[in-house]
Amino acid sequence: MKARIFRTCPLILVVACVVGDVGDGESGGGSSGAVDSTGDATLAATIVGQVDVIDLCGIEGAKVVSFRATRIGCEQAPPAPCTIKTDPYEEIVGDAAVCPASQNALDMAIPIEAAGRFQVEARALTDNGYVGRCFGPEGGGTSTLVTREQVESGGSVAVFSRAGPCPSP
Repeated sequence: MKARIFRTCPLILVVACVVGDVGDGESGGGSSGAVDSTGDATLAATIVGQVDVIDLCGIEGAKVVSFRATRIGCEQAPPAPCTIKTDPYEEIVGDAAVCPASQNALDMAIPIEAAGRFQVEARALTDNGYVGRCFGPEGGGTSTLVTREQVESGGSVAVFSRAGPCPSP
């Protein structure tokens, strides 16, 4: 019984954290900048994509679909004059939708406050972990570049669905 509680509690906490950020199913496309605790706006670009929520919510045991970006590299191509966190990789969670979903596709967004290369994925949290769908830039690939200029201007970067989950970084 204790083992089941310890496996279930983290799952409930993850769902509660993600669901707590879910509004009316809209992507919150108002402002690109976040506001910190002092009330000052921080600069942020936004990664945007159209997620087939009904498809991901149709996976057995799906509870919530989240849109997230994993920083896998620097803005400059290797050898880049920067380092990134890799154990674990930095992950930024954006919009989420609770299953079952009532709309086929939702425009979802992820605020990005620092330039870099990202893998973007829509993930359905299930009873056994998650199932992901990778997103990437128009023209192919799974690595999405967000530049310093895009962050400073509050620009958006469009990503498009790929077949299957993202490869390991």
